[in-house]
Amino acid sequence: MLARTLKYFRSIVLITCTLLANTLQAENVIRTDGVALITSTLDKDIYRTRAIENAFQNLASKGIQTLDSFSIIENGQVLIDQVHLASKLGIQEYSVIKEEIKGKTYHVTLDVVLSGQLNKEKNNLCLRASPPSVDFSIVLEKKFNKMPSWVEFSDNFISQAIAARKFEPKLRRANIHFDDKAQSSSMYSLYKKDNTKKSPDNFYRLHSNVVLEPSRSINLIEKTHKLNIKIFSYVTRKDKKILEQTVEDQFIIQQRSLNGLISPVTRRDWPSTKDKIANFILETLDQQLTQLNCLKFFPKIHAKSGNIYLDYGSLDGITPSDMFLLKNSDAKKIYFKLENLEDHQAKIKIVSKVESLEGLVGSEVEVVSGS
Repeated sequence: MLARTLKYFRSIVLITCTLLANTLQAENVIRTDGVALITSTLDKDIYRTRAIENAFQNLASKGIQTLDSFSIIENGQVLIDQVHLASKLGIQEYSVIKEEIKGKTYHVTLDVVLSGQLNKEKNNLCLRASPPSVDFSIVLEKKFNKMPSWVEFSDNFISQAIAARKFEPKLRRANIHFDDKAQSSSMYSLYKKDNTKKSPDNFYRLHSNVVLEPSRSINLIEKTHKLNIKIFSYVTRKDKKILEQTVEDQFIIQQRSLNGLISPVTRRDWPSTKDKIANFILETLDQQLTQLNCLKFFPKIHAKSGNIYLDYGSLDGITPSDMFLLKNSDAKKIYFKLENLEDHQAKIKIVSKVESLEGLVGSEVEVVSGS
């Protein structure tokens, strides 16, 4: 009886493990579609291969894979190496479960088996801007009329703190504008004025607006004075906003019981509280600058002297190995390669076969390799 029970239990365990294994395997199967535009009377296997490549490209756009290089075949000629997919997971195998020709397009549907646990989070392909410096300005709006008289920010307190901080990239020509509701407004600069030749304006600028506003709360036990800090900052490139953030925090300035016997926070704590406020502002600026390490943008094609360019370059995150894909919804993929790279400009050359370049000027491209 015992032997029969054990045999039955083993069978249940075996069936359960098999079902779990099949479930885990199913979770690692991704279905993806691809199409290829039929442009000539080439062998259909060429268009089948191209449609499969497109299916992998679509998989990459979902963040499952990353494209490293390409296989571009035009009129039977291989223009660029081959499609090469890199992934943290890896592709174990794939199978074509459906393929058909509809009019002038070849359609395929693939089941792709990934190794490891599937990570469904989108793989953020981003570019790292590395300008040597960023133009900076900050406006501080102080509303201290309802605060204790000993609560003050000297005019150069924040400017000195910013000047002492080592930011990456560096802050250049930083101006500070104090808008004090209790005092007259004045303009200050972190750097002394000189008559030396100024370098060209930066493409990148960081601006922050800091509002310091008091609040007060009273309950049956205590009375508390607080200073609310709200920081709105943004980064522009060529005067176009590319990053922005808003952060808030609250600092206790004074706290005491209604009978006056207990005062957890007093005037003696103000110097350390002021340092904490300054550090909060500095860390917020650091966070905004750190976002330059991962930018997503789509440069537009512009023409000059018979050549085509992008108004992004090496300081914007473009690398010599990058290639570019026209950002459109057509089945035909149009690729470009890099010919010359400057700080804020890239000369590109079309790789795919097109009838005319005129219709491409003003179109957006996306970086699909080298990042």
